[in-house]
Amino acid sequence: MKNVTIYVDVDLTLVDPQGRLLDGAPEGLRMLKARNCRLYLWSTAGAEYARAVAMRYQLADMFEGFASKPDIIIDDMPSTALEPFVFNPNDYATWPELAEKLLRKHVD
Repeated sequence: MKNVTIYVDVDLTLVDPQGRLLDGAPEGLRMLKARNCRLYLWSTAGAEYARAVAMRYQLADMFEGFASKPDIIIDDMPSTALEPFVFNPNDYATWPELAEKLLRKHVD
């Protein structure tokens, strides 16, 4: 898969319930960015919230943009939007482990 675009959620994915950056998240993001993945940060709390969190942790330059998590998707190829490759960071011991699996399976 070339030109991989990855949307990363903020709460409980990038930061914990207290708003602290999850261990290994910066390293995992750097691994993805180093392989030319285009990273976007999104949140149900909105684009400005996502940007503020990235700025707080000096990660804003890792992301190409910030967005609200979509409630509705309109697309001429809905199967490509409704069947994304979803990775839950809680299913991995570390963020770098998640990044490595994603890179191995989905990035050329």
